[in-house]
Amino acid sequence: MQKEPLNQFYSVKRLYYLVRNRLFDDMVPILVGSAAVLALNLLLVIGSSQYNIGSVESWAALGAIAGVLLAGNAFSRMHDGKAGTEWILLPASSAEKYSAALVMYLLVYPVLISIIAVIETLIISSFGKILYGMPLWIYNPLSWVLVKNYGNYAFFILLALAGSARFRKFAIVKTAALVLGFVLLSSLLLLLGIMVATPEGRIIMMHGLQGSSIQIQRSLEVGKEMTLKVLYTIFTIGTAAFVLGYGYALVCEKEARDEVQ
Repeated sequence: MQKEPLNQFYSVKRLYYLVRNRLFDDMVPILVGSAAVLALNLLLVIGSSQYNIGSVESWAALGAIAGVLLAGNAFSRMHDGKAGTEWILLPASSAEKYSAALVMYLLVYPVLISIIAVIETLIISSFGKILYGMPLWIYNPLSWVLVKNYGNYAFFILLALAGSARFRKFAIVKTAALVLGFVLLSSLLLLLGIMVATPEGRIIMMHGLQGSSIQIQRSLEVGKEMTLKVLYTIFTIGTAAFVLGYGYALVCEKEARDEVQ
C-alpha cells in the first residue's frame, strides 16, 4: 500500500488500498468455497434429472453466511502477535482500517459474491439444460427479496466485526453466544413488561409469588403487531449503532495500547 502523510486523518486513497488488500486476502477462501459449491451442484445435476438448483433466497443465504464468517475473522491479524506488528505499522488511521472492513463486507463482498452466484447458476443450469432439458435459471442479484433483507445481512456483519475486534479466538462462536444471551435477556424483560402492563399478567405474577397456581381463561396478549415491529426496529437499529461504535472503539484501543508497548 502506498504511503501518505498521516497528519491527514482520513484519506480515501488509503481506504482504497486497505479495501484492495482485504479483497486480495479474502479472495482465496471466497474462490475455494465458490468452487466447492459449483462442483457439488454439478455433481448433483449430473446425478439427478430432478435436481432443483435452488432459489434466490437460498443462494443469498449461503453467500450471507460466508460473508459473516469472513467478517468474523476481519481483525484476526490485529490480535496476532506476529501479524499484529504489521497491522500497527500499516500507514493508516484506525478509522480507515475499521471503515475498510465495513466497505469490504457491506459493499464489495455482496457485489462480488452476487457476480459469482450469477456465473455459477448459469453454468449449473446450462448443464441441466443440456443433459435433461431443465429450465434455464440464473441468480438475480437485483431481486426485491435481497434488497428487503440487506438490512438483516448488514446487522450480522456489524455484529461479526465487533466480535472480531473484541475476541482473539473463536470470535464468531463467542459473539453468537453473547448475542443469544442478550436476546434471551431482552425477551425475558419484554415478557416481564407485558405481564406487568396487563391484568392477566399481574394476576399470574401475584399467584406465582404466593406459590399457588391459577388458570386464566382469556389468553395473555403479547402485543399488537405494529408495536412489536416498532420494538424490533428500535432494538435492531440501537444494537447496530452500538456495535458499530463499540467495534471501532476496540480497534482504537488495541492500536493505542500496542503503540504504547
